[in-house]
Amino acid sequence: MSKQRPIVGAEPGGAFRLDLVLVDNMGRNPHNGRDEKEAYRVRWIGPEAQAFWAAHKADLTPGTPLHAELERLRVYPGPQTFPPLPELRGYVVRLQPLPRRTSGTPTTTEAATA
Repeated sequence: MSKQRPIVGAEPGGAFRLDLVLVDNMGRNPHNGRDEKEAYRVRWIGPEAQAFWAAHKADLTPGTPLHAELERLRVYPGPQTFPPLPELRGYVVRLQPLPRRTSGTPTTTEAATA
């Protein structure tokens, strides 16, 4: 999860809507040594989204790790930043909270190479 709070609303037909900004921490780029991150602005509509929100709204704080399955990803011009960065937008198929990693827990790449 990003620092932006989830936005809850309703679609014009009355269906529950949950909007989130997720951040994919892709790790360190071996070519330039920088940590790479990518933001996704996602929308989840319907009763599954409402049930997820009811069960996990207190846990959805900045930095909460989530496993997201998305569909219909599209690239849009991002917010006014310099340098300009594109923003990925899509719809949630499934969202699942993951346990927070402690400082002694290896990252995904470390665990995969162990």
